[in-house]
Amino acid sequence: MPLSGIYVYVSIKFVEEEYSTMRPAVRLLKTKSRKCFFSFPYNMTSFQTGYLGIGPSKISGGFHLRYPSSNPIHISRIDATLVGQEAMSFFSHDDINNTKNTFYSSTQCIYHSTSNKYTPITSLDLNFDFTLDDDIPPSYSSPYQKETPLTQNLIQYEIRITITRKSNLFKLQGKNKFISTSCQINRYSLPSTLKLRDVPILMHRSGANKKKSNPNLDNVQFEALLYSEYIDMNSIMTLPLTLSLPDSNMKIKEIGVIVKEHQKFRNVEKEVVHFDKSEKILEYKLSGESVENVDGDDNKYFIEMKLDIPAFESVNRFQAFEGVRPMKYFKVRHVLKVKIKFENEGKLVLKKNIWLQRSFSEKKILKGRTRGYIY
Repeated sequence: MPLSGIYVYVSIKFVEEEYSTMRPAVRLLKTKSRKCFFSFPYNMTSFQTGYLGIGPSKISGGFHLRYPSSNPIHISRIDATLVGQEAMSFFSHDDINNTKNTFYSSTQCIYHSTSNKYTPITSLDLNFDFTLDDDIPPSYSSPYQKETPLTQNLIQYEIRITITRKSNLFKLQGKNKFISTSCQINRYSLPSTLKLRDVPILMHRSGANKKKSNPNLDNVQFEALLYSEYIDMNSIMTLPLTLSLPDSNMKIKEIGVIVKEHQKFRNVEKEVVHFDKSEKILEYKLSGESVENVDGDDNKYFIEMKLDIPAFESVNRFQAFEGVRPMKYFKVRHVLKVKIKFENEGKLVLKKNIWLQRSFSEKKILKGRTRGYIY
């Protein structure tokens, strides 16, 4: 009866080895097998090449075997598989449960014995190359390490190698040997300046705020304009706000702007929410004393707020983006809220869903298009 395969996960360590005149020095990523290695493309620090979301992108790299000549491995075939999963592990009734969904899988044969039999191998250098679908999501790890049930890698990718070898009952080695490594995938967007609307977008009053009936608040006329629902990380966002108050006795106490990221991992079929969190990415406050009347109208106010959107790296987020295939369990979105607080009148809350995005400068986009890196 054949034995089941042994699964080996990568421990990232590096060792340099000269093995090709075309590649003078390659950094090999060590695995626990001590005889199997991965490598990034030459002169790269990740498996991903290209700009997923705005251009062609691939996952490329090398897989290497190093066995002693006195004890070669006998192989008939090697397959490489790129797998994308949304996954979460959590406690339920004192047991650990796993919820997983594979939304992407692509397999290619990277070695096949010419004799259709098991070939003894001591040294082998192979390449894999996966063209990515334009609509797959980027890797995502939750920032809530203390609150997330067991697992932080909610969207993850792995490169899995399956070696079909001659089984060895004495060494408890099954027919298949499995090796894998995690694979980070990033996604990019065109800058918001290339996606401006001819007509600005109006923010609306939030549903929860409407339910809190207040005649004075209900009669406040407002106009908060967005020139695009796409907001670039590491940029300055301009948000003009006009307010017309029904009563000259109404006084603005404070205006606040908040951008939040909302994350949810939910099993719709079982009606179970495993994870539901939100976190502030940006918070801006302006004192009511800084808001000036429009000339000739004591009840009308105008303020143009300039918001400093943090850099991608500083908040460790990926952008909420368009064009990505729907996930079965995991949802992420970004929400912009403007809160106008009045003295003795409560607050008016305006809301709009936005796309926070990781984008390049227009100059880099033009350069990338010239070279065929960007559509």
